[in-house]
Amino acid sequence: MAEKFIKHTGLVFPLDAANVDTDAFIPKQFFQKVTRTGFGAHLINDWRFLDEKGQQPNPNFVLNFPQYQGASILL
Repeated sequence: MAEKFIKHTGLVFPLDAANVDTDAFIPKQFFQKVTRTGFGAHLINDWRFLDEKGQQPNPNFVLNFPQYQGASILL
């Protein structure tokens, strides 16, 4: 049995968008993995990066702002 989730403390990353398609959170091309770990690097990939390889950050996307680096809570 999994351990109960009691409390989490962390930095909040605000996603100010309406009617977000849940497929945007982890794009389908990253579901080819066998394991269920390591998806965090691809979170909202198509919004965070300007190129397909995820090497050029989009400077206008909130998760790329310095004050939200290391955020662990999505609001």
